[in-house]
Amino acid sequence: MNKKMMVSGMAAVVSTALLVAGGASNAGARSTEVTHSVQTLQNSIVKSFESQAIPLKTIDPTQSFADVKPLKKMIGDAHYVGLGEETHGSSELFTMKFRLVKYLVTEMGFTNFGMEEDWGNGLKLNEYIHTGKGDPKQFLKLLYPTDEIVAMVEWMKDYNANPKNKKKIQFIGLDLKSLDKDVYDTVINYVKKHHPDMLSEVVQNYKDMPAVTANLQEYMKLTREEKARFQANAERVVQLLEKVAVKDKKKANSNELTWVKGTAKAIKHYTTMMIPEDYPSLVTLHDQYLADLAIWAKETLGGKTMVWGHNIHVAKGVIDKEWYPKPAGEFLKERVGDQYVVIGTSMTEGHFTTYEFDLSGGGKITTGAIPQQKNSTNDMFGKVSYERFLLDARHLKGEAGRWVKEKQPFLSLGARLIPGLPPYFNVPLRERFDILVHIRNTSPSHMLQVQQ
Repeated sequence: MNKKMMVSGMAAVVSTALLVAGGASNAGARSTEVTHSVQTLQNSIVKSFESQAIPLKTIDPTQSFADVKPLKKMIGDAHYVGLGEETHGSSELFTMKFRLVKYLVTEMGFTNFGMEEDWGNGLKLNEYIHTGKGDPKQFLKLLYPTDEIVAMVEWMKDYNANPKNKKKIQFIGLDLKSLDKDVYDTVINYVKKHHPDMLSEVVQNYKDMPAVTANLQEYMKLTREEKARFQANAERVVQLLEKVAVKDKKKANSNELTWVKGTAKAIKHYTTMMIPEDYPSLVTLHDQYLADLAIWAKETLGGKTMVWGHNIHVAKGVIDKEWYPKPAGEFLKERVGDQYVVIGTSMTEGHFTTYEFDLSGGGKITTGAIPQQKNSTNDMFGKVSYERFLLDARHLKGEAGRWVKEKQPFLSLGARLIPGLPPYFNVPLRERFDILVHIRNTSPSHMLQVQQ
């Protein structure tokens, strides 16, 4: 971590303290005065946050929602809510987010649940929460096969099974890391059943694609010409299915065709995303399509949409410009404006699940300690007396308002710590998140032992 990163969090505070210290001639006295002034200002900032924070009594989804009811006013009439996570492996964050999902569904009428999970797995999870078919532990890959996530999926299934709940939850996989044979079969089997005259053309266009789109690394080895051919073929299938909508409006309005067209669109997005040979363009398309599929859910399935993913994806602006130059949240904000409200999450200390993984789904699971940085936002939040709390970053006043308006170090961890890369990034929180949920101490998520 470079020196600039280490000191930037309190740069303004230190500068003010030096001015307060004035021109005292005694170096030791001046140092004492500066230290005292910095501490005084730091305490003032913490006190400002604490006075405006809303304490959260529990993370338990089965308990009363009394403490999270202020969210209703904060979210207002927004049709999209981003649900961020500071790591992909923190038990308390996952459980708290489950509680927020339950609140959004039961108290605010949200029905579409979009997750940073592959589209094909989303299809299987959606079928599970509607029919009970399959095993959700087999459909959660890479980041999310945990007890906490499975508990949420089981609740969704039970919610949908209750006849009193007329509007059912829809599960949408927003990610495009891989597309296996089952994804293509979703389109092919529908065409075979309803439009056999189109079958040979669809099968021909999708020929050879499942073998390579199932593994991102293998797909990247293809020549530019091969990628262009697959992209053109995927586009043809989308166009064929659009003709179905024109010819037969009754079938076009069917739920089955809606999901088939969405699947064809996801395949096209994957093949388009993989054409650029430079990382920034590829990952920007990745997040653009994540946002696009969230909007697809709202526009085609109706209802309001939740977007569950890492802070770095759902934020309204860049956190790590090198790895994610334009996040999905920024695309959403551009397209739907104030209809998108994003909730970021944070922690101060503890441990998280971290693992080395390859893109085919294998990996070694371990745990790691939450990195610390003095005078970071996470450090400041940790000094607030509440173990858990809620903040509306848009309406903070005083020292707290100034803090979230300026660039301050903020923690962002993915699935694992990468040697040489800083875990803290200087960001103005108010420009990245509308609402913040902080949990001081977190523990590793409970990974399932799944037989692949």
